Amino acid sequence: MTVGEKIFKTEGSEGNFETSKATCSQAGGLLASPRNSAENSAIQQIAARHKKLPFLGINDIQTEGTFRHLNGEALGYSNWASNEPNNSEGIEDCVEVHSSGNWNDRSCAEKRLIICEY
Repeated sequence: MTVGEKIFKTEGSEGNFETSKATCSQAGGLLASPRNSAENSAIQQIAARHKKLPFLGINDIQTEGTFRHLNGEALGYSNWASNEPNNSEGIEDCVEVHSSGNWNDRSCAEKRLIICEY
C-alpha cells in the first residue's frame, strides 16, 4: 500500500520486535513507523486484512516513557489508545496497532505481524 512517498508491505509473517526490525532491514526497508494519520490508517488496513496486530518501529527502550522512532527521532504524530501507554508490569517498551488504529504499548518479546516501509 502506498501513502505519499512511502510503501507499506507485509509478507504475512510474524516476529518479535528484534526479528521484525531485522526482517525489514534485510528487505531494504524499515519497520513501519507512521508519521501521520494517513500512514497509520494504511498500516491499520494491512493489519486488518491479515487479522493480526503489527509492531511499529517505535519504542521507549532507551528512555522509559519517551517513545521514539528507530532513528531516535521524537514522535511528531501518535495515536495512543485511551490510558496508553501504561507500561503494564514494567515490560512494555514496544508499540502495537489495534484493529481500531489506536496504539498500545506491548512487550517487545511478543510476536506480531511484520509490516515494513520502503
